[in-house]
Amino acid sequence: MYLDSPLHLAAVEAWPLALPLVHPMRLASETIRTAETLLVRVIDKAGREGWGEASIAPTMTGELLPGMVAAVQRFLASALLAGPIGSPAEAAHRLDRAIRGNTGAKAAAEVAVLDLLALRAGVPLAALLGHPLRASVPAIRMVGEADPEATLAGVQAAREAGFGHVKLKLGMAATAAADVALVRQARALLGPAAHLSGDVNMAWSLEAAQGFLRALPPGTLDYLEQPVADDDLDGMALLAGLGCPLCLDEGLHAAGDIDRYAARRAAAGFGLKAIKLGGLQATLAADRRARAHGLQTTLACKIAETSIGAAATLHLAAVVADVSWGVSVTQPYLAEDITAAPLPVLRGVAAVPPGPGHGVEPDPARLARFTWKNA
Repeated sequence: MYLDSPLHLAAVEAWPLALPLVHPMRLASETIRTAETLLVRVIDKAGREGWGEASIAPTMTGELLPGMVAAVQRFLASALLAGPIGSPAEAAHRLDRAIRGNTGAKAAAEVAVLDLLALRAGVPLAALLGHPLRASVPAIRMVGEADPEATLAGVQAAREAGFGHVKLKLGMAATAAADVALVRQARALLGPAAHLSGDVNMAWSLEAAQGFLRALPPGTLDYLEQPVADDDLDGMALLAGLGCPLCLDEGLHAAGDIDRYAARRAAAGFGLKAIKLGGLQATLAADRRARAHGLQTTLACKIAETSIGAAATLHLAAVVADVSWGVSVTQPYLAEDITAAPLPVLRGVAAVPPGPGHGVEPDPARLARFTWKNA
């Protein structure tokens, strides 16, 4: 496990940030103009630092930025500072026991500890998680615009930029038929070889979702994500019989949800985010659980994490069994990152940052400029 000696932490800090997007991202549930995200810094007694990140996701975790800061400062810091940390698993266990829920705050703290452990050992973060299988992954380009013409222009721009994975934000059209028309036009633009998915973010009733799927030609979408409410297992099971693979996202709150949906054949795959499961180690375990059922996964950051969150997700993507459903890193949607060298996405591919650690450090001046004072 590369750990020669236990980790003795001297400090755990919470850094709430508010960063503007390049342009607003439209979802069925909200329009995001500013990314609210939490950085956690851990410092060992030799002065070395590790950094982690988690963005707010109220519809997934129920967390808001002030609460995430309070969770770190009042509960998670004391758990990590209580004594030497002997392994990544021990760090995750302490965080899990420190406070119920608060999975986003826990994820940010766990990533920071893993980053520091990997830095001390001189290895990439991926090496702490498992055996790296790949050095780069296909990145998903999300397109959510105000009208169909703008959406299709975004799809065309993604194709020209080399993206082979595109995700449409659906559920904002007046009718299911309008969304079907939009998806068909997007598929025509991208061609049959591209990986095209759609994300409804729980916007549809069961009846609307049925109407959409019955009108959608087979094979138009590679998967449809969270078409109905996050607690509608019966609805997902019914929709799964209509031909299009379904991906569970907002409805996945714990690893046991994978077993429940697998038992009902209510999903073909799962959207995995460390913020929902409490950290990278729990997310890796969830991926293995899904694979044991013969189901797919897609890894994702929330809109919009910085290059720190992207780096952690990419190191996780290096060790999971398969990334054919793509990986969503969201730092390209930021008007400005918090590092002087933001992680690039080139021709639709995101490279795993070289170690040691996860490979990204924030710029102090940018941290000061984007610190969210209201938190």
